[in-house]
Amino acid sequence: MDHKARPCRADDRRSPAGRRPEVSIILPVYNEGPRLCQTLAAIRDTANVSYEMIVVNDASTGACCDVLRADPPPFDNLVLVDLPQRQGVAQARNLGAGRAPGVAMDAHCIPRAGWLEKLLDEPHKPGVGIVAPQIGSIECPAATTFGLTIRDRELGVGWLHRQADQPYPVPLAGCACLVMTREFFDAVGRFDTMRTYGMEDVELCIRCWLLGYSVIMVPDAKVAHWFKKQPFPVGWHDYLYNRLRTAVLHFDGEPLARILAALRTKPAFSDAVSSLLASDVWTRYSMVRNHRKYDAAWFCRKFEISL
Repeated sequence: MDHKARPCRADDRRSPAGRRPEVSIILPVYNEGPRLCQTLAAIRDTANVSYEMIVVNDASTGACCDVLRADPPPFDNLVLVDLPQRQGVAQARNLGAGRAPGVAMDAHCIPRAGWLEKLLDEPHKPGVGIVAPQIGSIECPAATTFGLTIRDRELGVGWLHRQADQPYPVPLAGCACLVMTREFFDAVGRFDTMRTYGMEDVELCIRCWLLGYSVIMVPDAKVAHWFKKQPFPVGWHDYLYNRLRTAVLHFDGEPLARILAALRTKPAFSDAVSSLLASDVWTRYSMVRNHRKYDAAWFCRKFEISL
């Protein structure tokens, strides 16, 4: 691959050489500061397959993407997509989807040697939907998660310990790094339209399982992550909207009632419900329910999740 970074609109991105990379690495960006270039350099230094890096600038108010417009550009194999207004991380990932098997990665990660090759061994296996590495903390190297699970009735998540040496199924994986084929990504309906930030990874993983695919942890693939303080506020409205949307899309009966009861105590609950009811949630609901192979009760039983 020999194409260079250049600004473009989300609807006019082209590969200058017309070549198909083995993998597209999509990084949504909003006010990342110097960590963006550190992430891009780490990908360049550790990826041993042909790749493209697609940086989706989600209308940053800072200058983190300015260096990518330099001539000559600082990185090969990179396309910069500038969004004219803020779309949120889920939509930024959708708009950045490339033509090859995709890696949805945060723009504040440092992948370690061998990570990409190990992850790319899995997505084409029968029944596999999402593949993820272990995620470590740059600030606290002893802290590492090998996938996630639902820990409470607010749909908060808890970290999982390593369970095996070979790849194995986990209930959820975080969007610090997820690998999917383009065919799977399109077949399951891409990331859902969450507000601003949060829950897009949890909802996608639940949907993956309910549609009959699996989420696979590759424990020897390593990606380090800055668990930074958010550079932008995520208010109660968006926090609740995203959790309510996930709950309504996938849960039923008493579990759904208990989730709603737990969230009802939070500020802005009524406003979030009103926004959800005015959204496309019921269209999305029909799509998920008409195609799912399992229900959320099955998912909870499989992974011993108590709601």
